[in-house]
Amino acid sequence: MDKRSLSQLFLVAALLFALLPFALLCRFNQPYLDDFAWATLFRTRGFWPAQSYLYHHINGRFVTAFLLTAGNPLSYGGPQTLGLANLAINALTLGSLWFGLRSLLQRAVRPFVALLLAGGLFLFFIAVIPDIHSSLYWFASQVTHHLTSLFLLLAPVSVARFHRAGPRAAKTGWLGLAAAGAFLTGGSSELVTLLLGWLLLAACGVSVARREGYHASVWAGLLVVLAGTAVFVVIAPSNVERLRPAMAGATGIAAKLAQFWQPHWLGKALLRLLLTPGVALIVACPLLLSPLAPAVVAVRPRGLQLPLVFSAGVLLGGVLLGALLMQLEVMGPDIASRCANVLLWWLLLGWLVACWAALPAAATPPKWPNRVVRYGIGALLLAFIAAPVRRAWREVLVEAPSWNRQCWQRYTLLQRLAGTTPHVKVQVPPIRDVVPHYVLIRGYDIANGYNSPYNRDMAAYFGVDSVRVDPKARNAAF
Repeated sequence: MDKRSLSQLFLVAALLFALLPFALLCRFNQPYLDDFAWATLFRTRGFWPAQSYLYHHINGRFVTAFLLTAGNPLSYGGPQTLGLANLAINALTLGSLWFGLRSLLQRAVRPFVALLLAGGLFLFFIAVIPDIHSSLYWFASQVTHHLTSLFLLLAPVSVARFHRAGPRAAKTGWLGLAAAGAFLTGGSSELVTLLLGWLLLAACGVSVARREGYHASVWAGLLVVLAGTAVFVVIAPSNVERLRPAMAGATGIAAKLAQFWQPHWLGKALLRLLLTPGVALIVACPLLLSPLAPAVVAVRPRGLQLPLVFSAGVLLGGVLLGALLMQLEVMGPDIASRCANVLLWWLLLGWLVACWAALPAAATPPKWPNRVVRYGIGALLLAFIAAPVRRAWREVLVEAPSWNRQCWQRYTLLQRLAGTTPHVKVQVPPIRDVVPHYVLIRGYDIANGYNSPYNRDMAAYFGVDSVRVDPKARNAAF
């Protein structure tokens, strides 16, 4: 075996070693917050009544509603089935990155290199986001936010494939896939809908400025699909009823506008999101990939050649619009972590595309001094990624088995009581001897009061009156 084969084998082994603990933790995952509630709604009402109830009484996100209920593994089995959905979504994330790289870069990089890049980007995303659990293991958040961020990739990547496709049937198929991406996004998440709408608007504007009417019509058509779907979500009776009291009269309108504009919170939240080591590494990451510049610039779509200042403005504009939307639900000093995850996904992938778009037409390989810079960035990036990988392995080997065992002791007790004395209040001991490392285990337990909302969801799922953690028990882990 030559040195090249050995180095490739080492890279594959290292990538698998880094990815494996995040996959294994799916085996120990437990329902979190409202995961039980969606499954109970589906079980008690049925498929169509559950969709109707959510649209009329909760929110209009009909795609998310379908996935949270009919697509929820808890609707058909016990908590042990949840990890399968988490694993599938995480595999889909890795597959989406690989699909995007292969679609955009074509034969500029070998499939092996594309696979390494996809795995590296996935690990970098895990390391840079503030809340790993909500993107990888909290099913409701995965469906509402993270899965929708994968739809965000679908539209632009499919448009790139549409322009390169030869036969008319192939072109129609890729355009249909792009429209499906816009439709799924519009029916899933307001934040990602805003980001995709902003991207489509910018692309349409560039095409109009260049007098490329055909390209502009493609982007505009996708924007119409996205906007039409979003309007259907916004006019849902649940949203109208929620807004009616707040918009009654001038006082209510003024209060709502004041809630939407909180510059002091906005400035601090954006600084806390952007001024971090992770974002600094996102900015520096393209330098690490600079040896690929001659190959990737050769396959760059003609319309993608853009000044870096313009692309950076589009990216930061998307972050600003997302943060403005977050002002409607300020829960603390930071942007909600599950939404910050989406904005960092937007920045990570968008910045790589922005640097690709800014490469000169005759890009040349970097000279020797750049090698020192690249090695330095690579070392920092490896150290940054190694931190969550180490924590994940710690949870797999030490914390997660104990946590899983104690949770299942509770489930067994609830199932037994539901079968014998269903109208009973159940008190369970707290989780003990588990230290959260904030990958899968984030230091959460149900409350010590019978009337707490998520306690009621858990009790309803198992078929007992109520459940709580013993408030007098000592040595609780969380």
